[in-house]
Amino acid sequence: MSDQPPPQPLTEAELSARLRGLAAQGAAPATGAQARDRAQRRRRGQRVVLSSTALAAAALTALASGALGSVTNASAPPAASVSHTPTPVPSPAPVQRVTIDLEAYTLTMEGRRFRISGLQEDCPIGEKAVTVTAKHPSITLRPDRFTKYVPRLQWAVTFTDRRHHERLLMWALDPSAGLNSIGHNAGPGAVALSPRDGKWVYDAIKTGARVEIKGRQAASADPDSVCYERQPVTGDQ
Repeated sequence: MSDQPPPQPLTEAELSARLRGLAAQGAAPATGAQARDRAQRRRRGQRVVLSSTALAAAALTALASGALGSVTNASAPPAASVSHTPTPVPSPAPVQRVTIDLEAYTLTMEGRRFRISGLQEDCPIGEKAVTVTAKHPSITLRPDRFTKYVPRLQWAVTFTDRRHHERLLMWALDPSAGLNSIGHNAGPGAVALSPRDGKWVYDAIKTGARVEIKGRQAASADPDSVCYERQPVTGDQ
């Protein structure tokens, strides 16, 4: 047991003096109301700290989830795209082109030029450009009504006119007929080549070839009975 005597209670005057001294030093003890207010503030501060901690933890969880999702999405291969590019179509083969010059008496094709006979003025072909539709090794036309001459033509090349009639375009002279008509207007409705040239052109020209006919042609013509080479060609002959 302590040998010190128990403390003597302070008198009211001593207690007031001590309280004034503490107040002067800024350390006055709190009253009961002040103590309760301080306790409530501490509890609210603890709740705020706990709420902030919970929100921070939730934010970290969301951030981690987002990061993981980003990594997962980045690692996933992109979906294969469907190509809608149209399949290229090969260009059509160029059309064979042939030029007949009635004033120069020439036929040009495949880089070669051949001499021809021209058209009688009263028997024009009547077209500026035609398409080759058929070839015949030989054809026999209807007889000329005046001379009764029966035209038998070799290596004939034909086209289809505006009336949908197959017509003679060019042919090769008979070897025995001579070449007097070459370079002159002698054909009654079609052009003629020499026997050798006519065979070469016949072999080289293709069905579908586009033939340009240059030079002057008469605006009107005698009937087919006169221009017998303008007669429609019928069937294989």
